[in-house]
Amino acid sequence: MQMRKFMREKMRALGPEQYQKFVCQEIIHDWNKLVDECIAAKVKPVALEHAVLFVYVSNAAFKDQLKFFTEEIIDAINTAFNEDEPIVKEIRLAKAYQVADLPQEFRDESAQVNKSTLTLEQIELTDEEVKRCEEQASKISNENLRQTVKQTLISRARLQKFRLATGWHKCASCDVLCPPQENFCEVCRIKQHEAMVKEIYKILYDNPWLNYRDVQRLLLEEMPQMRNECSFDVIDSARASLIQKVAGAIRFGEEDTPDVRKLVMLEKRLPPDKLTPTIIRQTLLDLQFNLADQALLLRYNARGKSRKNH
Repeated sequence: MQMRKFMREKMRALGPEQYQKFVCQEIIHDWNKLVDECIAAKVKPVALEHAVLFVYVSNAAFKDQLKFFTEEIIDAINTAFNEDEPIVKEIRLAKAYQVADLPQEFRDESAQVNKSTLTLEQIELTDEEVKRCEEQASKISNENLRQTVKQTLISRARLQKFRLATGWHKCASCDVLCPPQENFCEVCRIKQHEAMVKEIYKILYDNPWLNYRDVQRLLLEEMPQMRNECSFDVIDSARASLIQKVAGAIRFGEEDTPDVRKLVMLEKRLPPDKLTPTIIRQTLLDLQFNLADQALLLRYNARGKSRKNH
């Protein structure tokens, strides 16, 4: 740590441009420690210019979601460097020339394919494996049906062997084989997903102001096996559903009830001590729940202005 501090002081003496290049290399080197795994897997820092961090997003669908993570990334970097002036004030998508030196496999996720040339036709069963299939089929008295079942069992055994040879593994909850990129079989995945969403509801209901990273951290403490399933989309969808549920229980005109405060904390991600009457009133107006009647909306606005004047 002392060495890094010493190096930073030396590089700062060379001027702001050289110093930012040095800091950028530190950010790149420590990226996996600074940000969450799901972000590190899709986002790559490539340049730092005038406190603007340029990043490359390898997943096109994630580009629109990046805005939800910028504040977390900026806070994480500035906290880690702990300098008088923020190291990073803004995050932007990198330009083409800035990513020219990135490895091809990072620049194009779709280019990452299984390099194995093994095919199902190349898989052969041992005599023992074939005999096991014959023994299972031998219980059938009809000859034609027995041969059909035998061939089916052999085909399934070859497929099973092929999958094991190409990275398939047992489901984390049962013995069914799963693709290399999956943790659960389809049935268990649905069950685990439902359990995960219920746990997210519980976390957000008890702590409605938490951001994505904090919700994910608490979830993984209870369900570590869901690390690859707990994406921003899942948590954001759960938050939106919970907002609708809480809003549905609120009657028009209520401004200082537990449900109202919970609704505002969910929507604004603010802790209880940050709530003010103005924030609560404006949030209720923005959400526009139970405000379909324009006359009611006008009276509600007028009442808010009257209170402000007094």
